[in-house]
Formats: sequence, C-alpha cells, structure tokens
Amino acid sequence: GGNEKSKISDQNFDKPTLAFLHGSFHASWCWEENYMPYFASLGYPCVGLSLQGTGGTPAIPEGAKKVKIDSHVKDLDSFLRGLSDDDQNQEFGLGLGGNPEIVLIGHSFGGLTTMKWLETFYDKKDEKGHDHDDGINLLGVALLCSVPPSGNGPMTLRYLIRSFSDSWKITVGFAMKKAINDKELCRTLFFGGSDDSNGVTDEDIERYQGYFERDTVATIDLTDLASKLPSLRVDKTSGKAQFVDFLPSEPLVLGASDDFIVDKEGLDETSSYMGLDAPVVVDSPHDVMLGGKWKNGADAVLSWLNKLP
Repeated sequence: GGNEKSKISDQNFDKPTLAFLHGSFHASWCWEENYMPYFASLGYPCVGLSLQGTGGTPAIPEGAKKVKIDSHVKDLDSFLRGLSDDDQNQEFGLGLGGNPEIVLIGHSFGGLTTMKWLETFYDKKDEKGHDHDDGINLLGVALLCSVPPSGNGPMTLRYLIRSFSDSWKITVGFAMKKAINDKELCRTLFFGGSDDSNGVTDEDIERYQGYFERDTVATIDLTDLASKLPSLRVDKTSGKAQFVDFLPSEPLVLGASDDFIVDKEGLDETSSYMGLDAPVVVDSPHDVMLGGKWKNGADAVLSWLNKLP
C-alpha cells in the first residue's frame, strides 16, 4: 500500500534495489521478517514478489493447482520491469527512478526460477553481449540455498541412497504437503531440527504453517519443469550456464551448513552453473532468512553486495 511506497521513496538511491524471490511453500512474507528491515536500514530499497498461487495471489487460470515455470518467469520479468518509473505500461510507481539498478536474490525454488529467467533475459542478447532489452538494469544475482539446475529429482535420489527416512521426510513434507500440519517435520525441513536452538518458537512454527497452507494453493508443475530444466542447457564439460559470461558481476551462490533440502552436491552444481569455483557456506538451516541464525546469511549477502561494481 501507500506506506510501502513512501518507505521506498524515502531511501537514498546510492544503493541498488534488492528484489527478493521466495521458494516453494513460501511467499514474500519470508523476507519481511528480517532481511528487508535489515537491508532497508542500511539504505537498500527492498521489494519482494509473491508468485502465483502464493501469498493469497490466485493462480491463472483461476483455480489452477499447478503453475508452469514459464508463468513464474514471465511474472518475475514483469515485476522487475515494473520497478522502473520509465516503463509507462507496467510501472508500479515505487519512486525508484528510471532504470534503477537491481540485485535479484532468489531462495530455494526461487533460485531455479531465477536461473530460468536469466536464460530468457540473456537469450535476448547477441553474441557480442549487446543488450537489445534495456528495460531491466541488472547489477547482480544471488542464489540462496537454491534448488540446483537439475531440479529436485537427482537430489531426491541421492537422499534415497543415503537415507530412506530423510528422503521420505522430504517427499511427504513437500509432495504430500505434510509440512503444513506436522510441526516436527516442518522444523526438520526448514528450520534445523526439532530443538529450538535456532530461535524458532512453536508459535512461529504455527504461524509459518498457516502461511505455508496459503502459499501452496498452486504449486510448480514438476512434469512440465522436467523438460525445461536449466541443466539441459549447460556447457557439458564445465557445467556452466550459457549466460555466465554476460552477467554484470560475479554472482553469489550461498548454501547453509544445516540444509535438509539442498545437499552439498546440489549446492556445488549451482555454484559451477553460475561460473564459480565454490559456494559460500554459512551456519544456518534451509530457511536462511528466518530464525535465530538469519544474520549469518544476511551478512554474507551484505559482504558480497559491498563488492559489486
């Protein structure tokens, strides 16, 4: 509403706008608890998108239970374009100025959506890297605990080989949506185990589960995604994405030491995909932005932001 607008327009614009993209079972609320106030206090304008079927946003067509990855990519593209006050067609009037510098930060499945968006964004460039699309002034990309370019499939199989019970928890938690009702499972998957060492109270869990229920009205169409995985377009020897050389700055790939959902192999795959030698790993569960350890991830993001051109 109006408050957000005035909050943003009071910022100074020496700093880029941080655009946050959530993962499955979440919506933009997950950034609003800690990350947005923290980065806003440091002078960064912050915005977050809730994808179709999450955050009370209906899926299109209405009543759809599955959303294709291409729809999420188009929504993300429109969202990023709307941040510029120059785009008369779809600007949001946030007062960020014409063509503001944008840093895109994706978590979990939001990371994979970001990869797919980068594919389409850089497909519009010619071989010399000349941009035929000046509507989005991208300064940097950060992927936090991202689903890897090969999707959830290979990762789930690895879990199956390592531990049937762990892979079962992930399957029932997500595919059967049991994380919405089962407190202990919810803690295990997202917040680092059953004890409360991560500063997530039972009341927090109940509140988050209420959000999860609302944020799974429509979920990603995994069958459709299987034919469009980012890994299908990587350089086979290096595992690098085709767009890596076009990126405006060195990206950040951040993982969590206590991530129950994304394993080390998945994290390394994402790191190679983004052209990096290694990811940055912080002490945190999968939901790096919630709970008592949120600042570990936030400070790693901040130190990366400070190095951007």
